[in-house]
Amino acid sequence: MSRHENTTDAQEKALNASQVLFTANPLFLTPQSKHMFEAQERIWDQIETFSTAWFRRRQDATQALIDAGRRIAAEGGNDPAGAIKEVSDFQAGAMKRLTEDAQQCAELVRNCADALVRNEMEALQETAANTKRAAQTADSDPV
Repeated sequence: MSRHENTTDAQEKALNASQVLFTANPLFLTPQSKHMFEAQERIWDQIETFSTAWFRRRQDATQALIDAGRRIAAEGGNDPAGAIKEVSDFQAGAMKRLTEDAQQCAELVRNCADALVRNEMEALQETAANTKRAAQTADSDPV
């Protein structure tokens, strides 16, 4: 960290301008905190939706594997083509589930980014409105 004597005027101005971000001023912290928690809630909901669907697809895959294994065990020795078809059908279902995983993962990332950006924009608008109100109050003449 540089010493105060070595900072330029431009550095001083930049530090002073950014200081508002680090102050405990409730006009600035309240909107940021509120929207951060709202974004976390939206992200949590998105993760829960994704993970629930992902686990359901894994359960479906497990059940499909068990069913295919039973059919192969019952008929596979007598019908090799049927066994190959069972494996092929299972693999087709697996590819469908993987495609759904990828699509929903992309949707999860998009929705989480949207939650962050939207809430950040709302917080900035609230902060700007609060700053404007504070400036108007500061400019008023005492009675």
